[in-house]
Amino acid sequence: MTQWKITFVIAIILFSMGLPLLLVGYVSAGEDAIAMIAPGWILIGVGAFVAIVAAAIGMGFGKRATTSEQDPASKNWWEV
Repeated sequence: MTQWKITFVIAIILFSMGLPLLLVGYVSAGEDAIAMIAPGWILIGVGAFVAIVAAAIGMGFGKRATTSEQDPASKNWWEV
């Protein structure tokens, strides 16, 4: 597996760990609710951010060179 695929799986795991905390925190009554809601939102937020970044890298965003930069004929295009 490539790095972005492993990162995407880790993001889904973080997201899925935060979801039960969030749901149980909203259902439960008492002072323990905030102790589950806050970590739930943090895990979901971090998991979603990591998933979006990993998906963007997997789709090809962030590549160093484009096709025109790899073509030796288009090298030094500013010196016509």
